[in-house]
Amino acid sequence: MTVHDRLRSQLDDAEADLLASVLADLAEAVDKILGATLAGVYLKGSFALGSGDMYADVDFLVATHKRLDVAQEAAIRDLHRVLPDRGPHWAQVLEGSYATLGDLRGRAHPSIPWLYVDNGNRTMEWSTHDNTEVFRWVLHHRALTIQGLPAATLIDDVPPLVLRQEAAALAVRRMHDIAADPDYLRNGWGQPHEVLTRCRLLFTATRAEVVGKTDAAQWSKGVVAEEWHDLIDRAIADRPDPTSLVHRPADPVLAERSWEFVEYMTPLIAQAAR
Repeated sequence: MTVHDRLRSQLDDAEADLLASVLADLAEAVDKILGATLAGVYLKGSFALGSGDMYADVDFLVATHKRLDVAQEAAIRDLHRVLPDRGPHWAQVLEGSYATLGDLRGRAHPSIPWLYVDNGNRTMEWSTHDNTEVFRWVLHHRALTIQGLPAATLIDDVPPLVLRQEAAALAVRRMHDIAADPDYLRNGWGQPHEVLTRCRLLFTATRAEVVGKTDAAQWSKGVVAEEWHDLIDRAIADRPDPTSLVHRPADPVLAERSWEFVEYMTPLIAQAAR
């Protein structure tokens, strides 16, 4: 199945064509800058997992044979400074990293940052955001190739236990982060996002696979106690147009229940990961 086919299964034909044009534009521009340094350009995230929609980020990876030199990095930074001005709105929600094949073939390392651009930003940063085992699993199993060899030929699969253990560790780390910053669950975006994230962590810890958040949430309703089903359903219903929720407060009752859900799910995820 081609990239266009995969996109058209998630968007209408016109939007799929617009997104494909943005991805082609990105690949062409990166190729001109990096030349022989470029190993491939790949679409990841929701669209690679088959759960993309009009509100999804466009998650990408640029794989390189070696680290960018000073001039290449400066040119890539300049490119992402102007990309949001080129083409349709998909160019304004690009989010991705530049990583060497050597880094991608190694295990995830939280202290090794990659050159990264966040959703909608024009200024790149060095971030560990994508240096995870989940990122590598999606790259190996689901990534759509925009340019270069198929991603599965570039890196090995992630061992199931490694993926499970990362999910369990992340569940604990996120719980500590939320305890230190309770305003996250009081936010209209953060509250449903964390509920869905917990569901996906449980799915990955149990199945050693990665799916979209909504698919994981529906699956989780067959695993967690029934008392949490309405909270999950509400989070699914809030999934469309998440950007509009960022500046709204969450329902205080939902925020409190979401913290209780975090406390309930964290040991459940740890148990599933064993």
